[in-house]
Amino acid sequence: GVQTCALPISVFYNPAGLAQIQQREVYVAFLRNTKENLATTGGGTAIEASASADVSNTRFGSLGFVYPFPVYRGAFVLAAGFNRVQDFDWGLHTAGFVDSMTTDDSFRHEGGTSITSLAAAVDVSKAVSLGMSLNLISGEDRSESTFISLDSEEFFPEHRFTDKAFFIDDYGTTWTATLGVMMRAPREDPQLRLGATITTGPTHKVDFTYRAPPDTAFTLVEFDDGHVESARSADFRSSYKIDLPLSFGLGGSYRPVPQVLLAASVHATEWSQTEYAGGDAYELRTGTSFEDQYDDILRYHLGAEWQVPWVALDLRAGYYTDPLPFIGPRDPERAIDPVTNPVIQILQDRSFWSLGAGLLLDEAVRADVAYTHGSYEQAEGSAEAELHEDVTIDRLFLGIAYQF
Repeated sequence: GVQTCALPISVFYNPAGLAQIQQREVYVAFLRNTKENLATTGGGTAIEASASADVSNTRFGSLGFVYPFPVYRGAFVLAAGFNRVQDFDWGLHTAGFVDSMTTDDSFRHEGGTSITSLAAAVDVSKAVSLGMSLNLISGEDRSESTFISLDSEEFFPEHRFTDKAFFIDDYGTTWTATLGVMMRAPREDPQLRLGATITTGPTHKVDFTYRAPPDTAFTLVEFDDGHVESARSADFRSSYKIDLPLSFGLGGSYRPVPQVLLAASVHATEWSQTEYAGGDAYELRTGTSFEDQYDDILRYHLGAEWQVPWVALDLRAGYYTDPLPFIGPRDPERAIDPVTNPVIQILQDRSFWSLGAGLLLDEAVRADVAYTHGSYEQAEGSAEAELHEDVTIDRLFLGIAYQF
């Protein structure tokens, strides 16, 4: 994809790349996320319905500082960085008609995880650099589910039933380490660069709060005569631990002419190797069978950069895949059923294309902008009760770098 700045990209993806930086630099960036989910239920039957859900926000994206030490030979570089790396934002809104009741259900997630890193890189020869970063990871996921049933045929004294539930997941701070190597050829003014990384899997302790009314009550019931009854929600708190798998990466870049850079990489994560280190007290969050419900993932990145020769401008374009690892079914303890416990049909894997530019404003300040657009499509259930999701994702990155 588009690389808006070498500093945060190197710290997060391959710390060995820091050895190429020759000036002290401070970098800050902001990002704007927008997601739209067009959901269709019913699979073309007489009760087919559709609805859309939107989630959008503007957040602080990254902050970095790099300091190349003057050395007699080669390079020795230290860096620190903050990156928002995982986005939990997602929404789903469905409407339909079940047993004489009109339904209007919505689901919403907001949050993500971020990484604070300390990194170092050194040239061990004229053609090889090694790097290492220590990463502190934390985050939060807030989710809300709302179920509304409306007695549109006036069969019951109740007019509207509303049920709401909330989950707040707090991902406590944990750590990982990334080891990276980069090789360059030829040694002087290299045209080809190859890199490899391995990142340890973090162990998250997740403290969660589940807020909902008792099982026998609705959050809110509105009657035909106008009066309303509500049930007080109760909080259920517990925690669990989850061990995430190792990740591996291979990548390379090639400069066929001085003004053009081509790059490609592949990243592998065995999500099926994820494990729980302990269950929660209410068994609300640790029922997943990762071996059966998750797939191992390969992510591919392609990118190109053109350094415009008559102005201090870099133009960039890229494409990358980011498949979702969850393949279902929802309930791992029950047999797969196309209606009540279906697997996920991946109609189009999640993928993105990107455009970006970097402009040198003066000798010390550079502005970077990048826009990415992505989408994916999936379906769940039989033709008579199919949930079809068509999701589009748009992201805008704005960053400023100061070299001194």
